Amino acid sequence: MKARSITLFGGTLVALLAATSGCGGSDEKVSSKDPYAAEVRQAQQQAKTDFERQVLADGAVTKAEFDEAVQRYVKCAKDRGVEIEPIAVGGYYNYRTVKSDESEAVSTECGTGTTRLIEPLYVDRLMNPEKKDMDELTLACLRKNGVVPDGYTVEQFKKAAEQGFSGAPFDPDGAKFQACMANPSLG
Repeated sequence: MKARSITLFGGTLVALLAATSGCGGSDEKVSSKDPYAAEVRQAQQQAKTDFERQVLADGAVTKAEFDEAVQRYVKCAKDRGVEIEPIAVGGYYNYRTVKSDESEAVSTECGTGTTRLIEPLYVDRLMNPEKKDMDELTLACLRKNGVVPDGYTVEQFKKAAEQGFSGAPFDPDGAKFQACMANPSLG
């Protein structure tokens, strides 16, 4: 058996919501000044459980609400025989699980009603509260922490990323690089 990590990064929210669109839930009031207002409204409409509706009702997801969603997700998987270990990174979680025939199905099933709608909203807002371009935000963090030189451009960063940062003028395994990649808003 192989351990694997599942990582949910900012920017995944729109894709997740678009792929799972449907009816249900109520469209609570969300400030039009909120850069994530459209995503919140869509999540509110897609909420299937009382827990999701309660968490999404005010348009914000607190750390406590996020942690409860993760705990429910992990418990659901455990109740179905799949161990999922949340690993704290950058203010959110990556998940480690033992790969099995049923782990992917259980992960998807247990995400519904727990983390599927809540986690992307929480993580995206945590990592990118103003909903800026993630590459620019990450590059600003890398510059601020002295990982890349001031003249290093977004285009250079994107090209390096496409090549797995092989040959990049910085250490992609370095702690400062990893911290900026995990959450550029903390850097």
